[in-house]
Amino acid sequence: MSPPFWKPPAERYPGQLPEKADVLVVGGGITGVSLLHHLRQRGMDAVLVERDHLASGASGRNAGFLLAGVAESYAGAVRIYGRTKTKDVWGLTVENHDRQVEAAAGQEIGHRREGGVILASGPEEARELEESAQLLREDGFEAEWEGKVLFNPKDGEINPAALVGALARQAPMGAIREGVLVTGVEPSAGGVTVHAGGDSCAAGVVIFATNAYTPFVLPQVPIQPNRAQMLATEPWAVRVTELPTYSHHGYRYWRQLRTGELLIGGWRDTSMQTEIGYDTEPTPGIQGHLDEAVHGLGITGRVTHRWAGTMGFTQDGLPVVGPVEGMKNVYVCAGFNGHGMGFAFMSAKGLVDRL
Repeated sequence: MSPPFWKPPAERYPGQLPEKADVLVVGGGITGVSLLHHLRQRGMDAVLVERDHLASGASGRNAGFLLAGVAESYAGAVRIYGRTKTKDVWGLTVENHDRQVEAAAGQEIGHRREGGVILASGPEEARELEESAQLLREDGFEAEWEGKVLFNPKDGEINPAALVGALARQAPMGAIREGVLVTGVEPSAGGVTVHAGGDSCAAGVVIFATNAYTPFVLPQVPIQPNRAQMLATEPWAVRVTELPTYSHHGYRYWRQLRTGELLIGGWRDTSMQTEIGYDTEPTPGIQGHLDEAVHGLGITGRVTHRWAGTMGFTQDGLPVVGPVEGMKNVYVCAGFNGHGMGFAFMSAKGLVDRL
């Protein structure tokens, strides 16, 4: 397995678990640094701890899509959640796109917003996407149906690891500490006691931004780990796709960078059971499907990266944001169902607003 295509943030933040913290954030992906950003905006004293390096998990292992909504089409989401809730969810993710790019404060994060497309895999998906376009427009969102393609003008793309680094760079010195593996948490008088190896921290509030890994410490939180596999090619001179593309109900996706590299991932639907769990090693079966898809797009260049990441999935397809039942002052902001870049920043804001 090669490293992910995205280079991790250049800065390192070595440290250890603090003895005390008003708010302790656990997890150094897009959710964790977003929480730290919003806590700082509110004037709250917070420390973020990360077991490895910032963006080493799913936040640095995804395709860098900034899409509105959930994995379901808009029409499918309306059937599941109802019209009002679906509209609210889509509105949240559109605002998430705007606000997190603003929060990067002009730093280079590879942001481009020229829209995205969803390509129908067949007649059934085409009908659903055509219905989605109509509903989206009725609910005040921009969308265009063009035969087999749903075009969303407000979608975009980003370098996800660079975004995490940009938010982290704005934190006060000592507010981020890498190399801290939290192993336990328990409510205590006036707050929460957090354990990391032989160290402990007396925190007023603890927020777990650990996505798929949340059940390691909080097994009562129903989040299931699912593997997502990707590959990247060397730069290809011919443009084979102009916009970030989703297909097969979100199970297949690709984008071509302006520098020519093709990033392609998915095909989890071809082997659903084997893709459940925490193993981040790519498999020959799914990588073979990705190779075939690359050739189908007309690219015969060398594959430079093959990698996988672990996503956190929930039962209802929506993030888990709020208090942990039975554990006072312990909160969770996780379970983004493969759409963390589209949800995490505003989900974090919503949680901080409630504290």
